[in-house]
Amino acid sequence: MIPNPSKQANAASAAPLSDETRERLMRVGTANVANVLLKLLGTGVFNANAISYTSPVIAGLQASVMYAFGGIAGNFQKGRQYSVSLKYTIDNLTIDAAFYDGNGGGNVPSPIPTTVEFVGRLLGVVYQFGSVTAKASVVNYKVAGSFNNYIYGGGLTWLVMPELAVNGGVWVTSDRNQTSNHSVLAALGTDYFLSKSTTLYAQVGLVDNHGAMNTGLSLSGALFGVKGTTVGAVVGIRHSF
Repeated sequence: MIPNPSKQANAASAAPLSDETRERLMRVGTANVANVLLKLLGTGVFNANAISYTSPVIAGLQASVMYAFGGIAGNFQKGRQYSVSLKYTIDNLTIDAAFYDGNGGGNVPSPIPTTVEFVGRLLGVVYQFGSVTAKASVVNYKVAGSFNNYIYGGGLTWLVMPELAVNGGVWVTSDRNQTSNHSVLAALGTDYFLSKSTTLYAQVGLVDNHGAMNTGLSLSGALFGVKGTTVGAVVGIRHSF
């Protein structure tokens, strides 16, 4: 399925590198690190032997922190991971920032590696005016000895009527280690709500890849694309039970 811009352009959630935030950090990659990205998925969703704390909301500000101890005999920094996030909301404006830093190694065995050396950063802004919501974000994810991608994204969601919403977004990705590797992804979508549990949807997307960049149109089935321009579309129905 083509990524829904209304979801893809969201700012980070309050929890440090939540599932939604990590999804953004994983959204695009370069061809020569496809296997690394798949291994990095474990690190993005699970940190062993970790403690976390989320503060109450004070004057619109909420903070979250996480620390995973890691460590092996003779090296307490191996597998050490931490993250922090801040969320500030005032009236119709929400600003989110998140940071994650993890050392490689550690002594916690797992089928999928969960201590890949990785740094992730995200800054997002959401502003709602009337029936329109505007969203913008900057994401950076860097894997040691591999890639250093920056993703700049923005989008709009318009609730035309209670039953109909349209959305669109653009995402530009650049590999700072090799700037010839870059891509542009654009998508338009619409949702028609038949009921609270059933939605008709249609989406169309276009991605243009340069260099070794292989941004795909979808997280499922088309995670990695090919060099040049690719266009895709999908129409379907979604039902929640």
